[in-house]
Amino acid sequence: MNCHNESCTCICVEELEKKSRRLANSTKTTITAGNSVVLFTMLLLEEILEQLSLNPVANLNSILAIASSIATLNNSITIDP
Repeated sequence: MNCHNESCTCICVEELEKKSRRLANSTKTTITAGNSVVLFTMLLLEEILEQLSLNPVANLNSILAIASSIATLNNSITIDP
């Protein structure tokens, strides 16, 4: 899928692959990109967790699973030396 239309919301896998290969050549860029993905995911999970907490009894298993995922993601953040 090669989509170059700016208003299109499709994912251009080939373009992302090229960009990721180029960015992976720099350690700082790789660390930053990885941390960005992790933080974005953590924030997304936090939003879901807030919604689930509106009915904690019914959503207890999901709440525990998301909390565990957030903790795991936290361990994958890389501190730039």
